[in-house]
Amino acid sequence: MGLDMMLIRKTDDDTREEVGYWRKANAIHGWFVRNVQNNVDDCGRYLVTKDNLRSLLMACELVIHNPAMSSTYLPTTSGFFFGGTDYDSGYQRDLDDTINIITPLLESDDEYYYESSW
Repeated sequence: MGLDMMLIRKTDDDTREEVGYWRKANAIHGWFVRNVQNNVDDCGRYLVTKDNLRSLLMACELVIHNPAMSSTYLPTTSGFFFGGTDYDSGYQRDLDDTINIITPLLESDDEYYYESSW
């Protein structure tokens, strides 16, 4: 049990292709809830725009270069089975993973959706 998070690409034939996966990256999940899901944390599927992806990428890069801004731009989010809330090496790894997931997606014209479950 725990927070599982996926970024899904909608393909031309309406199949789903997972293009990003996080486990217990609660700061990233919190960002999606606040910026994509209108503060509704319901394990639904939500359209993620290119502007959303660029904004998340910028937040990750800002925090990597200015760790003191972590709690302002990408605060950890507590929840049942959401993992730790420290700004530690696991938090940093989640930011690096997010950058690696998002960067290549910005070059395509595909539609993406965010899903989570716990």
